[in-house]
Amino acid sequence: MIELPYPVTRGTQATKGLAYLRRFAGIALEIIRQRNNFDVLHLTPLYRGFLYPEAMLCLIAWALGKRVLFDIRAGYFIELYGRYGSVYRALTDALLRHVDTLAVEGKEYFAFMEARRERPIVYLPNYVSVPGAEASGERIVSTRGPIRLVFLGRIVPEKGIEKVIGALEALLGAGLDTTLEVIGSGEADYLARLQDRTNDLPVIWAGPLSPEETRLRAAQAQFFVFPSSHLGEGHSNALTEAMAEGLVPVCSEQGFNRSVVADAGRVLPVDASAAEYAEAIAELWQTGAWVALSAAARARIVTHFTGDVVLSDLIASYDTAPVTRS
Repeated sequence: MIELPYPVTRGTQATKGLAYLRRFAGIALEIIRQRNNFDVLHLTPLYRGFLYPEAMLCLIAWALGKRVLFDIRAGYFIELYGRYGSVYRALTDALLRHVDTLAVEGKEYFAFMEARRERPIVYLPNYVSVPGAEASGERIVSTRGPIRLVFLGRIVPEKGIEKVIGALEALLGAGLDTTLEVIGSGEADYLARLQDRTNDLPVIWAGPLSPEETRLRAAQAQFFVFPSSHLGEGHSNALTEAMAEGLVPVCSEQGFNRSVVADAGRVLPVDASAAEYAEAIAELWQTGAWVALSAAARARIVTHFTGDVVLSDLIASYDTAPVTRS
């Protein structure tokens, strides 16, 4: 395998643009230079203005007799398709129709892609390397209080952390003993404001932790609360990791959350309020339904979202025969 990464850019828009142009040119030359060392160009497009040089990379690969796998990830592909002009849409449609293999990160994209392509589409979600620290045995968490909530990931407004805090306040206001642990990093000023707000609340600000420590903390909790409204939300790694540990997801339907969670948790509208999140958590806790959902969440990850499952499908897709282009 030959890896040709895109650049990590900093500075002004002009500086970033120049860095990308140079890197795309370098990747094109490397594809030509390495033509005897690979069979498939696996391209994960960035969309927007990047679509045009990415199309050129596809044309170069095809000219060399190579297959192209187009790997559509993140959750704003269709929105960008509608936002940009007719030339952008026509080029997108042509690529979707002609690439040898088309893979998508979320099942929510299948209808859109099938309307533009006759050949099969590969489901290529995110995955965990192992199904969770407790996966080989029964997960034992007390069914008595407190209710333990976990927020895991980037601590930014669009990921819904303030709504999680609001849900905690609502649960406490309803007389339910509840705690919240926040694992992840964010900008210092924003974190300081959140911490000031939660001074009198049972909130642990754990900061970024190693995967091993995150698993240990998650093993003591019951719910992963994820009210994301992030435009680029796709298949959240945090969601997969939390479910692998048996946390019951209570999340928004943003991105691909619904197809990942399925019937192993609760998926609410993107505009659901903190009170609605609290109501969903309280109902699952008070009825005891969370216990079965915890097992279902872990089982869903083991069945669909481990490296063994996802990578075997990916490797099989590399053998896809070239499409006849017209």
